[in-house]
Amino acid sequence: MSLQEVEKSHLLGNYLNSSSSLLVFLGVNDAQIEEVQQLAQFIYKLSFKNTNKKIVLHTKQTENLVAGHSIEKDFVIAQKLSAVNFPVTKTLFYCADQSILGVPFYATEFIEGRLFSDQILIGMTPEEKRVIYQEVAKTLAHLHSISLNYLGLSQLESQTSHYQIVNKKLYNTYKLNETKISTNIEDLLYWLPLNLPEQSELDNLCLVHGDFSLSKVLFHPTEPRILAILDWQKAQLGNAFTDLASLLAPYYIPYSNGRHNIDGWQGVERLVGAPNLQDVIKSYFNARSTQNCPDIRYQIIMAILRKSIDQQILFKQTKDIKYLNNSEFLSKAGYEIVLNLTDGDPFGIKMRAANDSSLWSKWPVTDRCKSYYYRIKDFLKEEVFPIEKVVLDKSRIMPTTTQNKGLPEIEALQRKAKSLGLWNLFISDPMYGKGLTNLEYVFLSELMGLSYLAHEIFNCFAPETGNIKLLIGYGTPYQKEKYLKPLIEGECKSYFAMTEKNVSSSDPNNFKFTITPTEGGYIINGSKWFVSSAPDERVKFGIIMGKSSQDMSNPMESQSMIIVDLPNPKIKILRQVGVFSYYDVPHSYAEVEYDNVFVPKENLLGELGGAFKMAQGRLLGGRLHHCVRQIGLTRRCLDLMMSRAEQRVIFKQKLKDNAAFQERLGQVEIAFQNCRLLSLNAGLLLDSAGSKHLHTFMAVSQCKAHIPKACQKMIDQCIQAFGAEGVTEDQPLAISFRFARAIRFMDGPCEVHLRQIARFAYGNHLFNDLNNAQGYGLAKL
Repeated sequence: MSLQEVEKSHLLGNYLNSSSSLLVFLGVNDAQIEEVQQLAQFIYKLSFKNTNKKIVLHTKQTENLVAGHSIEKDFVIAQKLSAVNFPVTKTLFYCADQSILGVPFYATEFIEGRLFSDQILIGMTPEEKRVIYQEVAKTLAHLHSISLNYLGLSQLESQTSHYQIVNKKLYNTYKLNETKISTNIEDLLYWLPLNLPEQSELDNLCLVHGDFSLSKVLFHPTEPRILAILDWQKAQLGNAFTDLASLLAPYYIPYSNGRHNIDGWQGVERLVGAPNLQDVIKSYFNARSTQNCPDIRYQIIMAILRKSIDQQILFKQTKDIKYLNNSEFLSKAGYEIVLNLTDGDPFGIKMRAANDSSLWSKWPVTDRCKSYYYRIKDFLKEEVFPIEKVVLDKSRIMPTTTQNKGLPEIEALQRKAKSLGLWNLFISDPMYGKGLTNLEYVFLSELMGLSYLAHEIFNCFAPETGNIKLLIGYGTPYQKEKYLKPLIEGECKSYFAMTEKNVSSSDPNNFKFTITPTEGGYIINGSKWFVSSAPDERVKFGIIMGKSSQDMSNPMESQSMIIVDLPNPKIKILRQVGVFSYYDVPHSYAEVEYDNVFVPKENLLGELGGAFKMAQGRLLGGRLHHCVRQIGLTRRCLDLMMSRAEQRVIFKQKLKDNAAFQERLGQVEIAFQNCRLLSLNAGLLLDSAGSKHLHTFMAVSQCKAHIPKACQKMIDQCIQAFGAEGVTEDQPLAISFRFARAIRFMDGPCEVHLRQIARFAYGNHLFNDLNNAQGYGLAKL
């Protein structure tokens, strides 16, 4: 509420005069309000005509700007602390009647005193600052030494693993208020639960302020004596060191006073002249009767992270970019402490990366990518591979209806992967994803490809990947809120419909599906098939490509894309379609019919007639993703073949020692590395030359034309080594083979890409100036 609303409240004066405790405090029979001043947001000072005493009104926030804020809790805490002689402002009354000011409020006495800011501290002597910080540390130690029994909270004293609870709350608050992916925050949220501090006797469960800092301490007007600790909005039961960490956090946050910008706590000491960090820590622990000063940097990281998330909340509510910048600035400071604590290796990847030097070579890949790589690897080993057979067996016996249910095992792992930050790794846009490069994602996608389930578990599964990129690139704000947001969060599924049954979809002249403009929207008619994920009951919308113009003079501008909501009575899933009789339940493929379906105009994706331009961008990444996933599957098949060769004995000789097998394995390994290098080169070109460059387009076409066929041949060799078992469902080889064969025509048949590569090769040949060199062209040697 505003200052004017408090001033104009005619009921406030009547209510104050009905409070006998207030009248006794003021020493009057009739309280007449003289002036109302706003001290802070939702906090007001009232002065009276017939007394020099003043009071402070604390009103409930009309908007929840502070997570967990409760003035009822503030009032009770102030009462309890006052009863044990802890310095807080005296409480006078609490009013739950919202008819007075429109919100509940309570009153405390107003105390004249001093609040210290950085600028005030700069002008003080070193001795004055030392005494001030010493008093603050002593008072904080006093708070943490108060028994919960005295406060009437002893029944909660048995709580354990408090830091685990706080970390979980921080994560939930971050995800609830997420507006832009913060890789530093996500890394901190991942690191903190893995590195819980050892239990310390002094790090006891107690009442903590929750947002303690020097600015919350009210000093006597002339003496270095604390009169009150203010602002208990975030008070809670917690570990004592969290408050101390909040006080000391500025020592670890880069500091600027407008003239200087010095990183770290030394900057605070030099610019503000604050006491030495260790002196402040010693003052606190001396007051708690110990000379042992434990390392509390873990708690300081948590304090800085909390401040960063608070700034993110303010950005979401106000849209003011300064709060987003503050959040990123703070999270970076917190992550710097982690790097210092771990010698720059927070996730223990340096040794692992060094052991995998042949994998990483000199490719331009960041440590952040390598961190995700090894985190994914551990997740696959611990969580995914153990349940893979159960999930596959379950999907095989599911009925192939037109409405498939999701698998609980997969959904549980999705929630866990998301909580670990292993989510949407393919999105290079830092506003929506991790900001990894295309090359970095090639490494991660190949690793995920070792499991048939991993891409879905990490929300990197087609068609969601392509649809997310379409919505990021071309979606309106309305479309991003309604469709992109739940898709990114994994709250729904979607499909993409382009292929038509009886025509070649690579030729735009062939499309029969129509998107006809009408009043207020469009009417769509026709059928699509091989629509991936359409039978999944979690699908809430689909993106459909169709003919929006009968003018075929420029076929590339005759097609449009539109978003349709599901379910819709005029959209019918006719049947599921298997791949070599295998149904990839619950996603699968389907034939879908659209009968005069009306779609509102706001569902048009991009410009009318712009579908082919958008589709090429979508399919370019999709083709590479399919190929890289296939490389991962093939690697697993090769590993299975080699394990088999170690056990299989033929004519008294292990298969691995057979000369013919060794020759075949050598050829297969070379072919495999060729596929890897093609995909890595395509990823690198996407990053360096961009998706519109002809060399990039050709590099992806080379992947699409070569990798599926080469992988199919390699998997065929693996099946041969297994014999009859290789073609059964007992081994994963048959699924891999089917997938390799299918992607030879998915996202454009390999023949089309070979034709494009040939044209490109001939174009390069024509511009090769060596052709005209004497002795080079058609030379007879």
